[in-house]
Amino acid sequence: MKNGLITRADDFGSGLAANEAILAALAAGHLIRNVSCMAVGTTIEQGAPELAQLCGSVDVGLHFTLNSEWDAVKWTPCAPKEKIGSLLDAHGQFYQTRQGLAQAGTDMEEILLELNAQLDRLTALGLPVSYVDAHMAPDAAIPGLSDEMRSWAAGKGLLYVRDYYNFPPADMPAFGPTEEVYQKNVERWLDSFAEGAQYLYFQHPARLSDETMAFSNMDFKPGIVAWERELEYRSAISPAWRGRLRDRDIVLLRYRDARPPEHEISRTGTNF
Repeated sequence: MKNGLITRADDFGSGLAANEAILAALAAGHLIRNVSCMAVGTTIEQGAPELAQLCGSVDVGLHFTLNSEWDAVKWTPCAPKEKIGSLLDAHGQFYQTRQGLAQAGTDMEEILLELNAQLDRLTALGLPVSYVDAHMAPDAAIPGLSDEMRSWAAGKGLLYVRDYYNFPPADMPAFGPTEEVYQKNVERWLDSFAEGAQYLYFQHPARLSDETMAFSNMDFKPGIVAWERELEYRSAISPAWRGRLRDRDIVLLRYRDARPPEHEISRTGTNF
């Protein structure tokens, strides 16, 4: 029985390094079938035209973003700041962590205002959004947000893809100090799949660069995330995926082609 693997590249628009890597992965065609876009990202406008040309073969989603994550890199809200005050810190920026956002006592109407503004920005750029997910999972931290996003997505004709989250026991492939170690970890991860299961595999491909070196915080020192994203980029463009998928009877899926979820599976990871 075939396994289904929903493959997703996150953080398109977060930087030129991410745009370049994800577009290269799509051109290679070996792995990525869904791309989640950061409407608040600094390079979403530069990357959108080229991504829009590839939308016949991939699904495009809104990577709903409510926190900035990194120490030195900040995202700018799409809604007017004066209308979403509960989502912003004392400096008028998104809270860095989802925990800080949740503890701030955010207003649900303001969250939905920002959600609509982010969707509007992507559609204005010509991107045919078909699903929504949430960067760093504020919908798992803010009471009621998951239900609100599910209802909102249904009203927009979009898939709310947290309901599709299912992972093998090994979760995600472990990173390594070298590309060879990482690729072996990917092979072991694929071998852990239960027969006939449908899993999600999300990545954050980006070229190693000054941009990604700035992706750091108290949990990820400079260089760690940059190297991990470079490894994911190298993997995403690798023709080795052809044999891997064939030998294990795995089919890659867009969200719109995936089996409907039977139940919601929550995840509280740091970086998605």
